[in-house]
Amino acid sequence: MKIGIVRHFKVDYKHKKIMDSNDFEKYITSYDNAEVIENKININCDDWDKCYCSDLARTIKTAESIYGESLENTELLREVTMYPLIKSQLKIPSFIWSISSRIAWKINHKSQLEAINDTSERAKSFLNKLDVNKSENILIVSHGFFLITLIKELKELGFKGKIPKKIKNGYLYILQN
Repeated sequence: MKIGIVRHFKVDYKHKKIMDSNDFEKYITSYDNAEVIENKININCDDWDKCYCSDLARTIKTAESIYGESLENTELLREVTMYPLIKSQLKIPSFIWSISSRIAWKINHKSQLEAINDTSERAKSFLNKLDVNKSENILIVSHGFFLITLIKELKELGFKGKIPKKIKNGYLYILQN
């Protein structure tokens, strides 16, 4: 089995550099609904038997652009949603909000609705839908942070391939078992 991994196209959204917790929540919602900036990606649709993508708009638009065939959208491939660590009117740099929410995710902080173990279980649930012993070639379009978890789970199943820690937007990576 060959699995193609694509992180959605770059999102066309500029956020404030300094924000409070309400601004951060609005940023997350706006980012989820923003348009994408398409880039050229050389994918031969005949190489793929099926394409799965997250049910968020940016991945659907990416998958439609690069695959164009029938897609299977699933919430199992959604990005891990970030929530502010605390409610505060204190204005701090946006990257601190992002980093603190990802650390909170990793340590299972109550501010995050999904913890690291939940994300891992979601990735496993998706992979359980696939028959990894089949000779099918699967294309997956998802989100950077979630893909880190999915790739880790694939490697535990014996898949191999070179994928950098920073997954580029709109770029095809291949894993094979």
